[in-house]
Amino acid sequence: MVHRIAGGHLRVIEDGYRAEWDVTSDAIAADLIALGITPRKSMTASLRWDLIPADFHGAALAGLIDGDGHLRFSKKDRRAEISLVTGSAVLRDQLLERFPFFKAVVHHANGSTRKRDLYVVVVETNRSLLTALITTVYDPLPFPILDRKQAVLDAIRGYLAAQVAYDSQMSDVPRLKACGLTIEDIAAKLGIGRGAVGRRLKDEGIDSRQTVFTDDDRQEMQRLHAQGLSVLKIHAVLGKATEQAVRYQMQCLGCLTKVPRVMPRHKKADEILRLQQQGLPAYQIAEQLGMTAQFVSTILRRDGVVLVGGSPKKLTREMVVWADGELTKGRTLRSVADELGVSGTLVKIRRRQMLAETLDPDNQNRFE
Repeated sequence: MVHRIAGGHLRVIEDGYRAEWDVTSDAIAADLIALGITPRKSMTASLRWDLIPADFHGAALAGLIDGDGHLRFSKKDRRAEISLVTGSAVLRDQLLERFPFFKAVVHHANGSTRKRDLYVVVVETNRSLLTALITTVYDPLPFPILDRKQAVLDAIRGYLAAQVAYDSQMSDVPRLKACGLTIEDIAAKLGIGRGAVGRRLKDEGIDSRQTVFTDDDRQEMQRLHAQGLSVLKIHAVLGKATEQAVRYQMQCLGCLTKVPRVMPRHKKADEILRLQQQGLPAYQIAEQLGMTAQFVSTILRRDGVVLVGGSPKKLTREMVVWADGELTKGRTLRSVADELGVSGTLVKIRRRQMLAETLDPDNQNRFE
């Protein structure tokens, strides 16, 4: 149509994919200069917004992207990118001011002989910015865009629609967690990954490691524990959370969830204690009895004796009772052991022995 009106020379290239039009006309040149289209306009270009109706601002931007920009989308990487390249700082600032969805300006040194900077105005994977771009620029367009860019735009629209559906699905995660479901149960129910469920709970400030137990659940745990049921059976009766979560909750209630295993006392333990009380170190006791020093030290630790700074120290019943109380309150084993000046292993062994004596009063007292 332009060729018929203005004349000149028209050449179609690449099977109609694009065309070149050449014309010599002083009148057309004067009109273009009046509109700001001057030689080397890539470095000085600006938009005359006063000449463009507001309803067509988005269309003007779509034309710029068709001419000097690109649309990219990778479904595999879940990455969308829309950018516009210009050498004009004025045009760059106009775009940033008029279209708030452009979020970044990257400066690149031009590799050509011009030695000028190019400005890349980018919209990437931010969904709200992509949505603003599409609703502002492409949805109201009264004419089609290039087919290859239309295909990318359709893929981006599909990606945004899928993300909206995903958000709607993820909104059910806190509600399902409040019902007592585990992360695995929620992920299986919604058909999403465990990591996504955990991140959603973290964003909502919900501790994903603990299940919400009611007071009735805790009372039921205590009642079933008093009847002698194991943690596995109690978990089956409750029908919620995991076995580990039920075990942790029962421990917080002071319920013994595991019968302590007490190692049988060595037949030479009394003789080893007698020699140790005479002041002999472990290696000398080992030489007399034909044992290793490490084995002698193990027997001494089982009876509550440990070498601290070269001197023997006894872990008395009062100390074990105090340690048990502190651990029940939630303190860590390491902090309790450090305060007593002994190892955490010794505290665990003596605590289990004390619990075993509580369950079996006939068991020989090892603390005195």
